[in-house]
Amino acid sequence: MMRQVWLDGPTYDDLLRYNRLIFLSLLGLPVCVVGIVTSGLSICMFCEDKTTPRTTRKLLIILSLTDVLYIFLCILVFQPMNFCSRDCPLRWPVITHTIVPLGSILEGFRNLLVVLIAVERFLVVRFPFRSKVWWNGKLTNGLIAATFGFSVLLRLSFICYAAVKIVRPEWSELKSWLWQIHCFTDGILVTLIPLIILIVCSLQIGRCQQRSIRFQRGQTEKYQTFINGTSKGSASSNARRLKLTHGLLIVIGTFVLFMLPLSMLQLLYLYFLLHRTCISMVCLNICANVVALGSQINSTANFFVYIVYWGKYRKMLRQMLRCQKSPQFVFSSRECTNSQQ
Repeated sequence: MMRQVWLDGPTYDDLLRYNRLIFLSLLGLPVCVVGIVTSGLSICMFCEDKTTPRTTRKLLIILSLTDVLYIFLCILVFQPMNFCSRDCPLRWPVITHTIVPLGSILEGFRNLLVVLIAVERFLVVRFPFRSKVWWNGKLTNGLIAATFGFSVLLRLSFICYAAVKIVRPEWSELKSWLWQIHCFTDGILVTLIPLIILIVCSLQIGRCQQRSIRFQRGQTEKYQTFINGTSKGSASSNARRLKLTHGLLIVIGTFVLFMLPLSMLQLLYLYFLLHRTCISMVCLNICANVVALGSQINSTANFFVYIVYWGKYRKMLRQMLRCQKSPQFVFSSRECTNSQQ
């Protein structure tokens, strides 16, 4: 690592240090700070929202909460690497090897939650009536718990690797074997397979949504003269469901957009792991930093989709940031003032 990249140039160690500083601190730290704030605002907005189905709101709240915890752990892991000395408590091996596996569990849990949201939207669009019976609060709670348990199971090799590294650092063969298993599960089971499921669900949701829109237009043109108050309410409900599905489809598409290059980098990571040279190890570390930054951006981007697409969330955000009074509060305040006069 002390070899020079080019004649009279920086060493490979300096190159990695600059790369880590740029991707994880100069770019990553602002992304993390913004992500914590926006994910917290997302939780507040979903708690106030009463028009979105309860099961969907529950998934979105858990997703935003996972984003907050994951980004916070990223700050605790990456920033001491650039700004703290080796004597800093945050860089002690016991602390690092405890935080990093927990962060990786949350990252896998976040990816699987997005898959769960995509599957839920697909069932709602594909089976609009039967899904109301299938997909209830009890099933949602069970799926969330099962998803978290599966995320822990996927990271079991990494947890064992961290434990062996603390307790028996001399067991190099076991550490290498566990690390290879972790890289495989991280690249295939945590990244690539969820990405494929998201792409398939997104295409199916888009197709079903276009079919539903064409059907509604045909029904409206055919029975326009017979529309009454009940059918208007039904049409309004269908429009809200389509708008919600379209908005969540944008969220899923944004997630896939950032996840696609990350999956390629993960596969490249596996290739470099099997063909170890000095250059490949440098590329391996650079890919790891890029993947970490992309994962942080993925946890930050959802809020901006909510704000840009939904007017109701923009209104909630204005009320939270500008301390605007809600209509109910203003009305009650006027009543109290009039009664006192």
